[in-house]
This record gives sequence, structure tokens and C-alpha cells, in this order.
Amino acid sequence: MKSPRKTSGDSVFNEPHLQQIPARGDREAPVDSVWMEPSQQAEGNPRPYADWYAAQKARTTLFQSWRLTLLLALIAGPLAVLSALFTQGPGAGFLLLVVAGPLIEEIGKIMGPLMVVERNPARFSTRSQILFCAVASGLVFSVIENVLYLKVYIPNPSAALVWWRWTVCVALHTGCSFIAGWGVAKIWSESDRTGNPPKLETGAPLLITAVVLHGAYNFLALMINSVFQ
Repeated sequence: MKSPRKTSGDSVFNEPHLQQIPARGDREAPVDSVWMEPSQQAEGNPRPYADWYAAQKARTTLFQSWRLTLLLALIAGPLAVLSALFTQGPGAGFLLLVVAGPLIEEIGKIMGPLMVVERNPARFSTRSQILFCAVASGLVFSVIENVLYLKVYIPNPSAALVWWRWTVCVALHTGCSFIAGWGVAKIWSESDRTGNPPKLETGAPLLITAVVLHGAYNFLALMINSVFQ
């Protein structure tokens, strides 16, 4: 006896659970992307990151962008000092001064612009704004640190120490902040050019360079100090 022939409707591929598989072209849709969260969807229909970024950039005026830049430049230094309070002053451990301290300080100095680039890079119009924030942060940080060292931590500092801190130390903090800020600017530029979400690894080498240079200076200062003591 001949078995009945299966129609196309009896195919195993027509079973309900297999009907839920998206078409090949739909599998690339970023349905699980962070940019599809309700907070992003509230402004309209779900869209790819590039479309979202373009819309954000179009609605951000130059005045708004520079207003945010100046605000970050004013608060970045003091915020970095707060993040580094436990790494300052005599008596801090070797690893704290050479490893943890430089890491905390350099990340703290560029934390403001880095957070803006990560959350909404369209708030910046040019990479120069990020560099401006970084340099201002390093400069303000060095001024506050010098006041703490020369007025609080070290009683009656010598003229040579005062000169050293207001020249070499200011250059160190400002220069390292510039390098770290260059890394953040590179993250922003890559995202702005490609329309892809910002990636920390794009600027990580420059951020690490700033930390290593700062740590190397602290190590050298500790060695010199131990010799003269």
C-alpha cells in the first residue's frame, strides 16, 4: 500500500517553533543593542546607532556643545582631586604611589569627557573640545595638588621644591592629561567617522601611556628622595 504523499504544509519546517526563526537578513538587526533600550526608544522608533547618533548631532547646537565643554573643564580637575585624595601625602605605599595612584588620577582627570563620549558623543562638536577639557583638568588638578603639598603636607618647603612643583609637576599633570585626553578624542573621532558605538580599546594605548609616564615619574621621584634622605 502506497503511503500518502506529504503536502508542503506538512513539512517539518512549517512547525510552529521553526516559524519563529527570523529571515537571514533580519538576524543582523541590533535588537539586543543597548541603543534599543526603552530610554532610547522613547524619542522615536528603534533605530540603528548611526541613525540615533546623526539625530542627536543634528539637534545639538554649537552653543550647547561648548557650554558642556566649559562645564566639564571647570569641574574635571576638582573631581579628579576627590578621586585621588587617598593617594596623596607622605606615607602612601609604594604600589599606591607608582601604580594605583597614577591610574586613579589619570582616569579621574578625563572621566567627565570620557563619560560623555560613552553615553552621547554627539554632545561634542570637535575633538579639540575633548583636548581642551583634558588640559584644563590637568592644569587645575596640578594647582590644587601643589597647594595641598606646599601648604598642608610639607611645612616650610624649600624654594627649590616650590619651583619644582610649579614647573615640572604642572607640566607632568597637564601633559599626561593631554595624552589621556588624546585617547578619548581618538575614541570620539573613530565613532564620529564610522557611525559605530564608541569603543574604549580605540584610545586605550594612549590612556595606558599617560598612566605609565605618571607612574614612571613617581617612581623616579621616590628613588631620588630616598637617595637624598
